[in-house]
Amino acid sequence: MSTIVVGLYKEPRAAKKAFEALVAAGCQEKDIDTFDGAGNADKASQELLGHGFTKDVAQRYAAAIKQGHTLVAADIADQDADAAEAILDENGAIDLPESSSHQSKKPAKADNGANVEEETVPVVEEQVEIGKRRVSKGGMQVTTEVTETPVRETVRLREEKVDVQRHKADRALGADEADTAFEEKTVEMTAISETPEVTKEARVVEEVVVSKKATEHDKTVEASARRTDVKVKPTGDRPGTNKR
Repeated sequence: MSTIVVGLYKEPRAAKKAFEALVAAGCQEKDIDTFDGAGNADKASQELLGHGFTKDVAQRYAAAIKQGHTLVAADIADQDADAAEAILDENGAIDLPESSSHQSKKPAKADNGANVEEETVPVVEEQVEIGKRRVSKGGMQVTTEVTETPVRETVRLREEKVDVQRHKADRALGADEADTAFEEKTVEMTAISETPEVTKEARVVEEVVVSKKATEHDKTVEASARRTDVKVKPTGDRPGTNKR
């Protein structure tokens, strides 16, 4: 009686090493199949189904092959199955990647010589924590800008002008003029004029105060924590993975 032993590899080089190690251990090359590339995925699935693998497991191996993995499947005599599995593991065989609804499955060798399959279904429970965070609720922006308003006012200005005139005269000097008539002297007269002058004084006529006030209130927050429950019930017999 013989058993199909499989090993899944991320790298084609590792799969080739596993193939060569099986041959070196005495396996016939015709009894070892290597599946890689998307074109061989369906062929690998049909091959596994033909050897008693469940449809779910076969499809998941096919999906892994489509994702770039390489599958090595060897038809091994029951008494050599454990050694063959050890060779596959030593050369880097990985667990079957998880599907959306199952954990990884990997055929194992039972004590009676038959392949058995183990599957772990996790029970998942969410932990909910309710806290608080700061978010912006909008505010007010105050911007100052400068505008100009023309101011017009009429101002009366006084302007002086100095004028010099000569007049012909023919008269005798007065008594007060005779004493100073021949003294040198200088007479000055300055004209004063007014010009417009603008003065400015900045005064505060209004104040805009920007402030914010904080209040606190209680709010009840509701959330749901999900949990998966596992129900176990018997089903019909499933095919094994032995091949005669």
